[in-house]
Amino acid sequence: MMTPQWMASLGREGARERTLTVYLDARVTDPAMRHAWRPALTAALRDARAAIADEGERAEFDRAASFLERPLPAPGGVWGAPGWVAIATADGLRHAAELPVRVPTLAVWRDGTVVSPYVRVLKEHRPVVVALVDSRSARFFRYAWGTLTALPAETLTAPSDLALAPFGASELRATSSPAPRGALDTERADRRRAALFRRLAASVGGRLAELAGEDGWILIGGTREWAQLAVRALTPRFADRVLVSSTLHHDAADHQIAQAAKESASALRAMRGRALLDRLLERLIPQGRGEAGLPATQRALHAQAVDLLLLSPEFLRAHAAVAEDAVQAAIAQGADVEVLSGEAAAHLDRAAGGIAARLRFAIDGSPRHDTLN
Repeated sequence: MMTPQWMASLGREGARERTLTVYLDARVTDPAMRHAWRPALTAALRDARAAIADEGERAEFDRAASFLERPLPAPGGVWGAPGWVAIATADGLRHAAELPVRVPTLAVWRDGTVVSPYVRVLKEHRPVVVALVDSRSARFFRYAWGTLTALPAETLTAPSDLALAPFGASELRATSSPAPRGALDTERADRRRAALFRRLAASVGGRLAELAGEDGWILIGGTREWAQLAVRALTPRFADRVLVSSTLHHDAADHQIAQAAKESASALRAMRGRALLDRLLERLIPQGRGEAGLPATQRALHAQAVDLLLLSPEFLRAHAAVAEDAVQAAIAQGADVEVLSGEAAAHLDRAAGGIAARLRFAIDGSPRHDTLN
């Protein structure tokens, strides 16, 4: 798989070498169309070759295209993933891999690798750490690139006289009036169970922080009361990276955990994207620390002032060549690149024509809120 760091290196290395970059939509929804990717790929390669005027360069293209046959499935084979990418030059195949998400089918022959479609794929690189907790244990999983991996669990051995049910009402209230003996026994059991899990929760919180690192998402499921305690064990820096599932129980099957992790990542990305965009439009641009619209963003990229480039899927689709140049420029200056989704993407399209940037420093004299014509 290509990591963000590798993608950045691809953007820098071979920037002056003619390179064939191929992306392929390999998703199969109709069994009768399971081989439709092959004529689509053939057509994309044919169109890319037809755009080359020089015969010597066409020969280089043909050599690069010939290296694609080895990683492609046999004519009767089918893809095991919804997307595929390959990078080749006249000297050989540089990279070929299945992708965990759909990408548009295209073939581009140009100096350097085409990386803008891959920016959308990189969202799958950001892991989701899942913890399923109850009163005695926490099960951990890591979901990334469409794959769920079980991790070592945290366990505590509770005394046999402590029930596994959530806390009783006595744990949630304080009282100064005498209570019947049975109620006192229940309260003691609740307090013992709470103290026991708080020790587990502290361990769970530390483990989640370690596994999630600086950019991982967190999903907590299991028994609701225990899940809420686990959330409270996390530090505030994880507040915008954590979700609690009300439906994912402690003994959920792997496919249920994977689906919940995928959905939680989408939800958290959407919330984060909208927060980034709102802060950019409402605070940073008026302060001179952001730009919106194509002309202003291009000026910021030229000045090497961009810290974060925001794009919409529609901008990538409608302005592929311009988007590629913007992404390459952002990568070259060490900026992050993010493709928004959902309502955040729609808002970026409405407000700024689908492209905006957060800046490292203000650019004097540049207009604000330019829009794409």
